[in-house]
Amino acid sequence: MKVTHFLIAALLTMFSSNVRGDYYTSIVSLIDLLEAEMQVIGFLEQYMEAMEEISRKANETLSELAYASQEADEDPEEYYENPLNAYKIISRFVIDWKKLNETVFDGTHAAAYTANLTELDSKEGYTAPTQEDLKGASKGLARLQRTYQLATIDVAEGDLKEMNYGQNFSTSECYWLGRSLYEAGDFKYASEWLIQARIRLAEELRASNDVPEFKEIITDVQVLELLAAALFYLGKSNLASFFNDEILAQEPTNENALKNQLLYLNKAHAERNAVRVVDEANNYLQRTELDELFDQTCNGDRQQTPREKRNLRCRYVHNNVPFCRLAPFKKEELSHDPPIAYYHETIYDNEMARIINATEHMVERSMVGDSKQSGYSEVRTSQNTWLNLTENAFLHKIAQRLRDVTGLSLESGESLQVANYGIGGHYGAHYDFSEEDDPDEDYDGQGNRLLTALFYINEVELGGGTAFPYLRLLAPPIRGSMIVWYNLHKSLELDYRTKHGGCPVLVGSKWICNEWFHIVGQEFNRPCGLEQDGYKSLPWKGLH
Repeated sequence: MKVTHFLIAALLTMFSSNVRGDYYTSIVSLIDLLEAEMQVIGFLEQYMEAMEEISRKANETLSELAYASQEADEDPEEYYENPLNAYKIISRFVIDWKKLNETVFDGTHAAAYTANLTELDSKEGYTAPTQEDLKGASKGLARLQRTYQLATIDVAEGDLKEMNYGQNFSTSECYWLGRSLYEAGDFKYASEWLIQARIRLAEELRASNDVPEFKEIITDVQVLELLAAALFYLGKSNLASFFNDEILAQEPTNENALKNQLLYLNKAHAERNAVRVVDEANNYLQRTELDELFDQTCNGDRQQTPREKRNLRCRYVHNNVPFCRLAPFKKEELSHDPPIAYYHETIYDNEMARIINATEHMVERSMVGDSKQSGYSEVRTSQNTWLNLTENAFLHKIAQRLRDVTGLSLESGESLQVANYGIGGHYGAHYDFSEEDDPDEDYDGQGNRLLTALFYINEVELGGGTAFPYLRLLAPPIRGSMIVWYNLHKSLELDYRTKHGGCPVLVGSKWICNEWFHIVGQEFNRPCGLEQDGYKSLPWKGLH
């Protein structure tokens, strides 16, 4: 028993860390986690091999002891009249059984296994995943379902957009995903995943009565308790009452079901009589009209009209740069007003690889807000870091290309931001400019953010586009391309039409890097307009 408790304590110590790992915010951190898991598997295999050797030796000794006992059992009195046999049984208890017990309960191998786990847990830069990571990953999957309109039954079978990417979810996986979403207040998808847990539980029970010793056993009552509660908060009290009755049919003394029975019935009665009830699920999630517009843009339901696309062109441009007359940029117009465009093949394979290699072990959980007041938010689930364009020599050519494409100076530009997105990783709709009365306070006297240049530096299999919901525009993440847009009108007034965000990554990992150009230093490169033109975007100000 001591060995068992010893091992359980070690595992709980390792996998119950309170340190925030943020594994769900970036694919890079998951690769580190995989390496840790492979080491743990190796440690456990070593321990199990040692236990199997102990078991083999114990069985051999046990067979010898059993044979001696059976021989004596035929006529114990006569058998032990022989002094040699009498000596042997005493010897077996004093020596053989003592050694056998010492072998069976030897904690040396367990201590070695625990020491390996402890060493891994104390490794610099490593922290075990937490419940917060599990909840974040669960919300990421639900975000993908909501944005790209994925049916829960399809996702549970490993299907994303009619393509299979993995094995079916087990009962336990469906249950814990549903439970995490319930705790996060996403009752719609919580109830759907809990229903999948019931379906898989029934299938697993039909398929086999054998349950592996270390496999968690999820009961139908466990699933039903959460399912009924989730449906209650969704305003489907009739169904909640129905499933609550199923609990009582299986466990008539279930305290939770007895306590909730009257509550569910009363709310169901209020719903039948058209009494207005509060939609607690929507209130908890706080979904806005902008969230819906953003999702519709990401999934393609909201698109530019043919009239809006009619005058958009693809063409070669040199921007009056002598070298670019020989090697012009490939420009694809996405919008004329405000000006938004792709510049294809503006960053090269070796440059993209160097940026990723230089930053993949530097990225940390992304924050939102300005330099003086920032924090973590579910609006942005990614990890990021920064590279100084001047200090990193391999970025000098990229900096020159940025100047050639935009015609602007990097005198007041920021460091190059590099970001990686994880499970359902996204950045909700936001502005790149500051709405403060004095943006110089946010940007160290450099003026507001005039222009954004964003590079896509890896292949993204599905999702991950840049969406402009007010413009009904979605720019897919094309590797090696850069998307450029002005955040301010010609008059330097804020352009409220440029609200944008990063759509959730459905399959794959998404790496981007971006540069922000500020107003200061652009006086001769892009003189401000002499007439106010901010009125063009005023209808979008404070819209959502």
